[in-house]
Amino acid sequence: MYLEMKKTAGLLCEGKDADEILSLSINENIYQLDKEKRRRSMPLKMTKRLAALSKPLLLALANGPGEEGKLIAFLALMKAERLVFEYILDVYAGKSDYDEITDLEFIHFTDRLAANSGTVANWNSQTLKEIYSRLKSILCDAGLAKRTKTALIVQKPIAAGDFYNLLDEDDKILANAICLWEGN
Repeated sequence: MYLEMKKTAGLLCEGKDADEILSLSINENIYQLDKEKRRRSMPLKMTKRLAALSKPLLLALANGPGEEGKLIAFLALMKAERLVFEYILDVYAGKSDYDEITDLEFIHFTDRLAANSGTVANWNSQTLKEIYSRLKSILCDAGLAKRTKTALIVQKPIAAGDFYNLLDEDDKILANAICLWEGN
């Protein structure tokens, strides 16, 4: 949902609040969505995710180059969605450029989560399949992986040099994990 996050970041940078963005979505269909239910849910989802970003990161997402913006959007998603956060730290961060992430690693990851969470333990196989499919898509869309028939291939993202300079100390820890950096 990079384009939706970019559009929302632009509106936030213009001084619009969540209610105004919701109104624009419902009345002007700024996200070009067919169903009213999605017109209501999209701005809520986007503003929730983007609330985790600093003003410099919002500005960079709204106005910066695409590859940098995709990393910033992914960082926002990671900060707002615990499952993505845990998956990156537990599975992805330990990889190197061109390593594989297999389906079995996702199964082991969710098994570990299920041991500590009744909610995850109650997920059925279809739910797990959908979640993993979304995670794969998110990683590929962000430029953090490529799909093969049997696995995901981790790839070091192309990031503009200014990206790291926009981050606060907590964001730098997360960026190191997603960008496969040892630290700067």
